[in-house]
Amino acid sequence: MSLVIAPNKQQALSVKDQLLMLSLPANKRVRILKTLGRSQRAKARKRIREQRTVTGQSFAPRKNGKKTKLLKRLGRTLEPYVKSANRLELKHKSTHTGRIAALQQEGGSEQMSKQRMARIHGQADYDAPCTRAQAKALSKEGYKVKRQKGKGYRKASLGEITASLSQGQAGLILRQLRGETSKQSWPIPVPSRSFLGDTPENVQAELATLLSQTRG
Repeated sequence: MSLVIAPNKQQALSVKDQLLMLSLPANKRVRILKTLGRSQRAKARKRIREQRTVTGQSFAPRKNGKKTKLLKRLGRTLEPYVKSANRLELKHKSTHTGRIAALQQEGGSEQMSKQRMARIHGQADYDAPCTRAQAKALSKEGYKVKRQKGKGYRKASLGEITASLSQGQAGLILRQLRGETSKQSWPIPVPSRSFLGDTPENVQAELATLLSQTRG
């Protein structure tokens, strides 16, 4: 994922300022674009700190409900690069980080597999006691146990579920209650959380200010 700014295109500069920009020595154009890149990087980092998109909206929350901040590492590795003294690219050093940033910026779908889950979270211990999260999911699906007295079944408490089921058993029962089959891979939807970018008007104003400082 990268932010590309070419000062002579898409109204990034007025015609007058375009001509002034082109008349400058290459080293001055590079310096101006580098300064612009650092400014745009600071804006992206500020949005991540404030957890807001380019349009000022709050980032879409995590699906699991956790409140920890999103995209914290994506602002650290942004670097401004100037090509041919007339093109600015604000991008990540690592292509892998760039792909992650692009997915968060634009939204989409990420493919997850059992093997990848094991690499990220470690190998699951299917014999370990059922987790509280699994117990809550089972309770939500209406998991029941036999009544100790009388006939029929009743809804199980979270304590009963965690005390009587292993993680493997809980996962199997949960899939059965949901009518799901065991999958080797599955898509995870990722909402757009755009943190990198600016309007042509803002870029034009900032470049015009930098050019006026150069004239001075």
